[in-house]
Amino acid sequence: MFDQSFSHQNFFKIYSYENKRGNNLASRFFTDVSEEYAKIKRARKLIRKIYSRRRYYSKENFDKRVLVLYKLLREIKNRKNELVRNHLKGVSNNVSERKFKFTLTKSEKKVKGKDVFQTGRSVESFFAEKQIQKNIKYTYGVKQADRDLIVPQLRSVLDNKFPKVILKTDIKSFYETINRRLLLEKLNESPILSLTTRKLIARILKSYEEESGEALGIPRGVGVSAYLSELYMQDFDSEIESLPNMIYYARYVDDIIIVLSPEPGKSSQDYLSLIENILEKEKLSLNFLDQKTKNFDFSSADINFEFDYLGYKFKCYGGAVSLELANKKKSNYNRRIADVINAYKKNSIKQPSKARKELLLRLKFLTYNTKLSNNKGNAVVGIYNSNKWITNSNCLQSLDDRLNGLAGSINNQSLRDRISKFSFKKGFDKRLFANFSAQDFSSITRAWSK
Repeated sequence: MFDQSFSHQNFFKIYSYENKRGNNLASRFFTDVSEEYAKIKRARKLIRKIYSRRRYYSKENFDKRVLVLYKLLREIKNRKNELVRNHLKGVSNNVSERKFKFTLTKSEKKVKGKDVFQTGRSVESFFAEKQIQKNIKYTYGVKQADRDLIVPQLRSVLDNKFPKVILKTDIKSFYETINRRLLLEKLNESPILSLTTRKLIARILKSYEEESGEALGIPRGVGVSAYLSELYMQDFDSEIESLPNMIYYARYVDDIIIVLSPEPGKSSQDYLSLIENILEKEKLSLNFLDQKTKNFDFSSADINFEFDYLGYKFKCYGGAVSLELANKKKSNYNRRIADVINAYKKNSIKQPSKARKELLLRLKFLTYNTKLSNNKGNAVVGIYNSNKWITNSNCLQSLDDRLNGLAGSINNQSLRDRISKFSFKKGFDKRLFANFSAQDFSSITRAWSK
């Protein structure tokens, strides 16, 4: 049975997991533990040095020195782990107190016009929230859909001439309109989630109500909200998946795609109304603004259509499906190209050498692929890795044209020649890769407009 307790043992598992992911919790919360990490680093350096100079020692002397250093390393690691456990015992005790609560704060910056919240910077808030996420994940089997599974699956489903009805939509203001009372009812109707976990979730929601002043919604930006939203939608997902003639269904947060086999006498609008009615049971509504909702009756091979979903434009002509960059994603690239050129023009007046260096660094980041800094999960992003399901890279030529067009306004032929060597299409086709330091990332993102 899964241990849902907020014990120091469970917190230590969280600490170890986050550490493996490259999240340095010691420097964030425990300065004395950071000092032990520094000692571990020095001990390992000494061991490497001994091995590099092995030929200068007798076997007996070498073995003796190495044994002493490994013993020292083990002692430091044990001391470090003991310090961590002692800290986490205190954290666990504080979380267990009745007076403990999450203090939500609203960020000054909005994301896509939506308010974003944080649970506070305390060590107790961090570990309590992580444990809540684990408890929901393992007791309800909750996890967010994987877009790199959805996109190829959807293309495969659509890539034929069989009749089908396609519904593409999203939920209007998803996080902001989730009914908190209904959410708590869903949590409490089944005892599989521990009482302590449910109480802490209720405290988060109460804090959100006090900070936002809203009667509905869950806090956007808070990690546990992603799990709560998936739990909230489980009944909806189950009912949609059980519809007659269902061919394919996927939901990525609030973005929904449904493919059905058409029934005689039923139009795509009829199916859309059905989906709307099912969603209303969860006290949510579909978004009919800005082309967010589209429906197609693909009853013959003569019907052609296209729509954007999860960053890709799905284009179906004669039953064959191709994938390009979605309009919004292409606009984002175009905006960043302009950001890079404008930042160079602005900064080159006083610091031409630095501005030139930053310009080339930012263009390399846009047109190459890279492993994310401080990430042990091997997450790779870039023009190929972030758009790998594009079926023809010719759709990236417009980005190259945009870059070269804006670069033409730079009054430096040598620099324009260097810029012309950067290509989104080439970076995609050849999967060009580059490494960037944490300092590089900081310099790169300073140019992005909000």
